[in-house]
Amino acid sequence: MPRKSHKRFQTREELLAHVASLYYEQGWNQSRIAKALGFSRSMVSRLLSEARQRKIVQISIHWPIRTARDLEDQLIATFGLRTARVLDVENLPYPELLSRLGKLAALELVHYLRDGMTVAVTWGITLWELIQALPPQAYPRLRVVQCLGALGGTHPCDTPAIVRRLAETLGAQGYYLHAPLMVESEETCQQLLQERMIKEVLDLARKADLLLVGIGSTESEVSSLKRSGSLSEEDLAWLRRQGAVGYLCARYLDLNGQPIPTPFDRRTIGLTLEEIRQIPCVFAVAGGTMKARAILAALRSGLIDILVTDKGAASEALKIHAADRQGAVPRRAGVFSSSPPGA
Repeated sequence: MPRKSHKRFQTREELLAHVASLYYEQGWNQSRIAKALGFSRSMVSRLLSEARQRKIVQISIHWPIRTARDLEDQLIATFGLRTARVLDVENLPYPELLSRLGKLAALELVHYLRDGMTVAVTWGITLWELIQALPPQAYPRLRVVQCLGALGGTHPCDTPAIVRRLAETLGAQGYYLHAPLMVESEETCQQLLQERMIKEVLDLARKADLLLVGIGSTESEVSSLKRSGSLSEEDLAWLRRQGAVGYLCARYLDLNGQPIPTPFDRRTIGLTLEEIRQIPCVFAVAGGTMKARAILAALRSGLIDILVTDKGAASEALKIHAADRQGAVPRRAGVFSSSPPGA
């Protein structure tokens, strides 16, 4: 590096930021930067690469959001939804799909937010992406309420983190449920549910105007409960044998949308399916073809009012629904082949 360059920048970070600014903001080519700073062109190229590696430069591509209107209309007509938004993309890596779903869901959610309302929230990567995409607002009388216990650990998409970030973004008040998602015994669960602070927050969640929820799947590859460590692969396999294909608020549904009562329910701290049914507006976000059966179960349950999903998941869910309309999938709610692992 030429000696004169050391005098212009006190730190290497300042040098990297200056080179990046000339290239990305002012539109200089690498040859011009090299000549101005007394570097070789290859040195400039290496500095630009280093600036990106060290996060001094972060490139954000704002893809246009296209939706599949025909699939949206089919979902609304078939399942009686208030609104459906279907992201018109295909063959995206799963993390990129969730990021774009979050952006679409954020655009839709802002139409329903009002100061003074109560918004109950769960957890999940897609909800985290939604909140990241929300523009800052000022709703000082809006209440954001945690309606499901926490996963624990350092999960960035855990419910307390989502409540905190959403409340900050909306300029709202956050209410936290100081309890884990699942406890070791039914007795412990009942004791915690009687604790005043937990009871008050759940009571507030039950009176929510809107519930913001993801749709979970019992497929191992896309199960948030498995990823968090709340359920094992053996637990999921057992749930699948009972007919469970998906869940809302860690409460399980079969493909017909019927509840699957399980011993896990009696150790879970959060809203029940019947309590969810009493909330005026349930806003669900989920995507990916591997979640199609879980999404279909949620749609058939009648619990969802607004769905934000993607083209692959919507097409597959509608295809499965059309294929078995002549003979409904056998209802297996309440039929246990054996106790779950560890019960």
